[in-house]
Amino acid sequence: MTNISVFGLGYVGIVSASCLAEMGYSIIGVDINQKKVEMMNKGRSPIVEKGLPELLKKHKDSGRLSATTDAKSAILNSDLSIVCVGTPSMKNGAVDLSFIRNVCKEIGLAIQSKSDYHVICIRSTLPSGSTRNILLPIIEEYSCKKAGVDFGICFNPEFLREKSANEDFINSEIIIFGGLDDNCKKLSYFYKNYTNCKCKEHTITDGISASLIKYTINSFLALKVTFFNEIKFVFDSSNSEDDWLNFISALSKDKRIGDSHMNVPGPDGRYGFGGPCFPKDVSALIEYSKEIGNELSLLNKANSINNNIRAEYNELSAREIEQNIKYKTDKEE
Repeated sequence: MTNISVFGLGYVGIVSASCLAEMGYSIIGVDINQKKVEMMNKGRSPIVEKGLPELLKKHKDSGRLSATTDAKSAILNSDLSIVCVGTPSMKNGAVDLSFIRNVCKEIGLAIQSKSDYHVICIRSTLPSGSTRNILLPIIEEYSCKKAGVDFGICFNPEFLREKSANEDFINSEIIIFGGLDDNCKKLSYFYKNYTNCKCKEHTITDGISASLIKYTINSFLALKVTFFNEIKFVFDSSNSEDDWLNFISALSKDKRIGDSHMNVPGPDGRYGFGGPCFPKDVSALIEYSKEIGNELSLLNKANSINNNIRAEYNELSAREIEQNIKYKTDKEE
């Protein structure tokens, strides 16, 4: 796999493309947004991320990085496609799959004209079962080809954090492949032996579990943020002469608690959890659980508490708007 196409030049896509180019691969970025394509072809970053502008310029100049709106050309000139398109929230908190459905149609149509085996790696965050039950049938329908025979598909959820995404791509502590077939094993082998990614212990599971792992991690961390917001209110009311940072530093020495997602306010200077991932993923897990007959009462309560906190802020970040995130108070529900 020396030529890789990356579909979706948003946060995950542009970081993945630039990091893989740095590892020596020829990357073709694909997006329907002509402005993003033009920026990438000029070596300019459409997002703010440490180290990214330098990588984009370096590999635009080296010839390893290019972008296009032509999905067919990208597929025909690559061996592996990585899909990173957005899956924003809908009004009820469920996930909007319309963008990734359209991309899979384009990939299917392009594969129809290709004789070589093509591997598709889904990195977009999806509800459990979506890769197997929704995306795979779309690609088969539009390609008139068979998964496992003419093309392979695997779910590989991302765990990138804002402000450290390039580092996270290389130093990720967790790499998950969902599919339980040879394609997952091949991608795992590729990551271990032909990239600079330092995590060599990969989990290979089915697509349902892989998705649940991603949603569970983000939802647990969101719960932790909510808990420490409430503890901060208790601490502030306790008349302690200690400093909050000293207080949480003492707590973090217990390895069962750890030292992440404890500080209040958070990295955006606000109370509660926000950003493009936690609110979306918490709502998606709640809705998915309802669909299969389960009620996540603790997560529901934490989400309600957070919505009431975040609704006090009048402005959403650009990435929250992009993911269609809404903070509805109890009165608005």
